[in-house]
Amino acid sequence: MTTEQHRAEQHRAISVRDVEAADLDAIAAMHIQAFADSILSRLGTEAVRRNYLWQFDGPHDLTALIASDATQPLGFLFGGVFRGSTIGFIKREKWFLLRRVLTHPAILLGSVGWNRVVLGVRLLLRRSPTPSAENPAAVPAGSFGVLSVAVDPVAQGRGVGGTLMAEARLRAIQQSFVRMHLSVHSDNANALQFYRSLGWTELKEPDGRWIGRMTLALDDGG
Repeated sequence: MTTEQHRAEQHRAISVRDVEAADLDAIAAMHIQAFADSILSRLGTEAVRRNYLWQFDGPHDLTALIASDATQPLGFLFGGVFRGSTIGFIKREKWFLLRRVLTHPAILLGSVGWNRVVLGVRLLLRRSPTPSAENPAAVPAGSFGVLSVAVDPVAQGRGVGGTLMAEARLRAIQQSFVRMHLSVHSDNANALQFYRSLGWTELKEPDGRWIGRMTLALDDGG
């Protein structure tokens, strides 16, 4: 790519709209590109697509956004209030997920993979008549949760993430939320710097520890 082409790429207009069901294949592909080492990505594209399908049509108060330019999707954000974003997905897709794990045993290698499988089994065995929030005590009252935000690596540096977060913030204000929250790996320095640059702060646990939760107070002042 020439310098002129690179500049044109950087300045190509980015638009944001609501996600449609037809976007889920592209969202799954972007998730795998952005989070290649995650357990969900290691389960394969179809597992990722089914996960976002559950977030899309499950019993959630969902705000799902996709950013694109004139040629391709560039990133996405799923946020709102989620009722069983993990347990609901595992219960709905338990046989599919079991087949994936059995046919891809390498997923179990390493403590992270094994711990996720154990967690999945525990969630399946939990008796719950209807999906509920993953951990209601961990969700601040009146707060809009950012479940997932991802940018295609080829679009890094174009302001896609900031554009998505700004639109999510606007939607949250319009829906009368008073704050936003998300979780991030505490050792993800780039993500931490990004969120802090947008005004997000660490949300400490009652004992003073920080385990990756962040919050942003909302107002209508810009």
